[in-house]
Amino acid sequence: MDLVSGAASTAHVPVLLHESIDLLQPERGGLFVDCTLGAGGHSRALLNRLPDDAQLICLDRDDRAHRQAHQTGLADEPRVRLVKAAFGDLPEILGSDCGRVTGLLADLGPSSMQLDEAGRGFSFQRDEPLSMVMDSDQEADAAHWLNLVSESELADVLFHLGEERQARRVAAALVRARPLERTGELAEVICQSLGQWPRPGKKHPATQCFMAIRMAVNDELGQLDRLMENLGLILAPGGIAGIISFHGLEHRRVRRWVRRVSTDDYGPKEMARREPLVRATFDNLTRRGMAPSADEIAVNPRARSAQLRCVRRRG
Repeated sequence: MDLVSGAASTAHVPVLLHESIDLLQPERGGLFVDCTLGAGGHSRALLNRLPDDAQLICLDRDDRAHRQAHQTGLADEPRVRLVKAAFGDLPEILGSDCGRVTGLLADLGPSSMQLDEAGRGFSFQRDEPLSMVMDSDQEADAAHWLNLVSESELADVLFHLGEERQARRVAAALVRARPLERTGELAEVICQSLGQWPRPGKKHPATQCFMAIRMAVNDELGQLDRLMENLGLILAPGGIAGIISFHGLEHRRVRRWVRRVSTDDYGPKEMARREPLVRATFDNLTRRGMAPSADEIAVNPRARSAQLRCVRRRG
């Protein structure tokens, strides 16, 4: 059975599918990790090329992803182990398997399934309860966070995570409008504070602020940082990790980390050392990152901002 052609993969198209799977080289076998199961598209593609004696650990903190894996039969695959967890906790999840991972893929941010599902509160396109949590067991949702956070911290989040230039103005307006409970309320207050309103064909004025709040509530950059800093412990020598990022903050964070771990550090130039102080621990397999093709973007417009970067652990 061709698992890639399953029903789940047609509803939500995995981004940079062939590029990421080719770079991970699943035919090598061993232990693989899909850090972001979602609708299962990348996992199915990996399984199609993994040997029979390989193992695939699929992580996701969203119950919906796990339900779908059971509904589509992915959970019944003997090579698959499903784990409800965030990928920042991967060393603890792996336990004695830490240091044995042959290949790993992380597709950052919310899945299309989460963005499209009514009642999740990720989007300003629908007026619904202000949730935004990826983990359904998480008690502190976006409404809880917004109604308790200090104005100064809120402004910092909007500025640093959302790159919103009018962050202080928006934060002050949101604090005045408390309590905020619905996505429609949040979007309206943001638009009013900016003096901007939705226009056809233009980016919604609330886009950056919604993204910032979602990232703060789910600790998205914290999870990413923990994953990257632990990859030296997680991967076996020769193990390959791929990270798909979607916006400037993620792109820069991943790019800088890749540059740091794949470059020998000779210290200050004036030292003129013959040998590096710190040797690179990874090889960079995607020098400038890989972007989706025009054909992929035409089929899946959400892929347009994606970038894939891969590293291989030296051993």
